[in-house]
Amino acid sequence: MRFLADILMAGVQRMGVRHGQEVVSESGSSTKMSVVLVKKKPPDRMVPMEQIYTRALTEGLRRLLTSAEHTDVTILVGTKTFHCHRIILVALSSYFEAMFNSGMKESISGEIKFPDMSEDYFEMVLGYMYSGHINLVTENAMDILDIASILQIKSLQRICEEFLLPHLTKENCIKIWKISVLHSCEVLSEKSFQMMVRNFQEICRTDEFNELEAKELAMILKEDDLNVESEDKLCDIVLTWIKKDKEVRTKDGGLLFENIRLPFLKPEYLLNLEEVYKFLKDDPNCAKCIDFAKKYHLLPARQQEMFSNQTRFRSTADSEEVLVLLGGCLTTSPPYSRSLKVPCYNFRKRVWYEIAPLPFDPGIEFATCTYKSDIYITGGGSMQNCLLKYDYNKNKWTQLCTMKSGRRRHAMVAVTGYLYVMGGYDNKLADGSRMISSIERYDIREDTWEHVADLIVPVSSFSAAVMSDVIYMFGGEMNDRKDTSVIQCYDTRLKTTSKMVCKILHPCKLTRAVICGKRVFLIFFDGQVMEFSRHSHDNTRGTCRMVGQLTAFQRIHFGVIHYQGNVLVLGGEIDTNTLCDDMIMFDPTTSGCKKLQDTLPAPRLIDSCVKTAVKKKFLQIPEDPDPR
Repeated sequence: MRFLADILMAGVQRMGVRHGQEVVSESGSSTKMSVVLVKKKPPDRMVPMEQIYTRALTEGLRRLLTSAEHTDVTILVGTKTFHCHRIILVALSSYFEAMFNSGMKESISGEIKFPDMSEDYFEMVLGYMYSGHINLVTENAMDILDIASILQIKSLQRICEEFLLPHLTKENCIKIWKISVLHSCEVLSEKSFQMMVRNFQEICRTDEFNELEAKELAMILKEDDLNVESEDKLCDIVLTWIKKDKEVRTKDGGLLFENIRLPFLKPEYLLNLEEVYKFLKDDPNCAKCIDFAKKYHLLPARQQEMFSNQTRFRSTADSEEVLVLLGGCLTTSPPYSRSLKVPCYNFRKRVWYEIAPLPFDPGIEFATCTYKSDIYITGGGSMQNCLLKYDYNKNKWTQLCTMKSGRRRHAMVAVTGYLYVMGGYDNKLADGSRMISSIERYDIREDTWEHVADLIVPVSSFSAAVMSDVIYMFGGEMNDRKDTSVIQCYDTRLKTTSKMVCKILHPCKLTRAVICGKRVFLIFFDGQVMEFSRHSHDNTRGTCRMVGQLTAFQRIHFGVIHYQGNVLVLGGEIDTNTLCDDMIMFDPTTSGCKKLQDTLPAPRLIDSCVKTAVKKKFLQIPEDPDPR
């Protein structure tokens, strides 16, 4: 009870009363208020002075409330009247303190009305204000919290919040969450929200769930940790919620659908949506979300480049989005240390795992790309004709049909239904003609290769990116061993190659290209970041401009991926023959960069890396190379 005494004394001081001051009543009489503590010889078991004082004070306050003596305020709640004391109300309630200091009519008349408040619960709250005691049970705690919050009784709010925390259940968490948000009870709000998220499949069947507002439901759907069987099931739940009050709720479809991970719906379910639920077509936001999901399914070669809130895996999904490192050296001088292990970084958990190891080392300078969530590797210093595939569904590497022309230092990209390999280097050819011009196409369904075109300028050690159905290739090393600034393009539909009118800002090789949204970025060995934009109606025209600079960056054989709208640069070898293990994030919207706290498992030169999805059951914790 000590806190009650402290609060009351603070209230007394705010009203201008001090120990030993005169207190003037309305009748004009006065009395002295003083506190005298007489020290006596303590008994064998001494009771603290504060405890003695607090007991006496609360007994006196109870007596004042019961007897209604010396009251100066009347509070009307419903049909019931309560006679109270300003000083007590002010001591515990910021609401009453503001009212009595404001000059409002209530402060002058001394009469306050709460016509819509529960008489019984207000009486319990008033009893707490005079005694410091209240009998909370699960049936009344939320109503008491509501009144305590309205009257701004912070101490009682805290007591209610602490009482409700261990009494949270699947049955009451929605109601508690709503009231805790309303009254800014942060801890209770967070705990009740997490209970809703964890038990979503149970709470979605309750009456309270069907009474949620659209904005409240959207907050729940947005959570990555939402416990839901599948996005198909989640879509069913949302549509059922809308149908409960279709006339009102259809206008909120866009707000809800942008928080469902529509790209992960089964294709048949997705295509059936607009046919069954006609109102989805009429809502431009719903239609936009559904169109994005269709595009995700129609462009399997571009899935890993697409980024929105809808393409993030939930923690309950069977897959994780990961960064996969492939090949690379762990030393810069002979004997070179290379590994068949395939490390992958879990972005959500920020932990390194491994998937199935490579069946063999293709050698340095191979090329990699993804198609859906499968990974493809072509060429390399040791196996120049090879084609390897990592099967997302089986966690297995398979050797497929070999290329017609072996190569390394080449580039590979995916376009719907096909893989394309361009250019490269073959040391078996005569000196001065080792740069390869051929473009080969691999039919994924048929497991066959064919030669489709030739580069205008044979190059190696260049980078490439796909926009629509056109492949763009940037710079590289030519047969005369000089770097070039030329940009070449290959139209996969017309099967034609051409040189663009625009060029890279300076000759270069060993760059890395990455697509973020509809923007192509080129990372140079000295850390410069260039953006390439093509002309909307002419593949041979475009623009190049420098948009940023990686801080203290000077390296080769580094890796680059796109992640959540940013460019992530990894590892590599710097001039001093030192390998790096850092991860640097470049933000295209601000042109800023920062070094992340997380690092690669070990410093390394990177042959290639990709971002893709891997099934959780295939993620293995790496064996510690040093058990000590």
